[in-house]
Amino acid sequence: DARVRGWLLLDSYLPTFFLTGAYLLCIWLGNKFMKDRPPFSLRAHLIVYNLGITLLSLYMLIELILATLEGGYNLQCQNLHSAGEADIRVAKVLWWYYFSKVIEFMDTIFFVLRKKSSQITFLHVYHHASMFNIWWCVLNWIPCGQSFFGPTLNSFIHVLMYSYYGLSVIPSMRKYLWWKKYLTQAQLIQFLLTIVHTLSAAVKPCGFPFGCLMFQSSYMATLVILFINFYIK
Repeated sequence: DARVRGWLLLDSYLPTFFLTGAYLLCIWLGNKFMKDRPPFSLRAHLIVYNLGITLLSLYMLIELILATLEGGYNLQCQNLHSAGEADIRVAKVLWWYYFSKVIEFMDTIFFVLRKKSSQITFLHVYHHASMFNIWWCVLNWIPCGQSFFGPTLNSFIHVLMYSYYGLSVIPSMRKYLWWKKYLTQAQLIQFLLTIVHTLSAAVKPCGFPFGCLMFQSSYMATLVILFINFYIK
């Protein structure tokens, strides 16, 4: 999409590819490095990090709502070019959404340094690594229109999730955090709503690329399966 040419990290896939490779390498090397060492506490780092992601998610949520209202976005199906400047505004927020996925690699690095190996599951690594790469593609080909819905929901979920993570680091707050299992339920509802929204544009098309709709629905289906498995366990 010509509208995103020159934006940071988008003109070439190589930075995204190498950052993903570095992420996977850090997990492997980090686990080896920490094998015979005591875990780090990182309490202050985690509070600042989770607060930062919470605030970024809140910004993206508010800005996506305002931008799509400005552009008169159709909830059932929205194409890539009819909203003018509002489409650019949406694309700018979605770039931050894409960039947030590389910041969130730190979730796993903190697990490694704290020796929380049980948290570094296939679901966790698959989700983090794939989202960063998929959103590079989204920003290059479909940076607005129907693409707005998933990030809007996900930003809302991340406000809840990262605020929970931040509070859970503070021992005195843990007794109040009874709502952990509801976060996974909310994530599952998010994925199902995104699938419904995505397929609605396939049932009643508006010019948004059909192949992208099918890919997104399929990818979300893999997350539903993996998250249900995680929730049951």
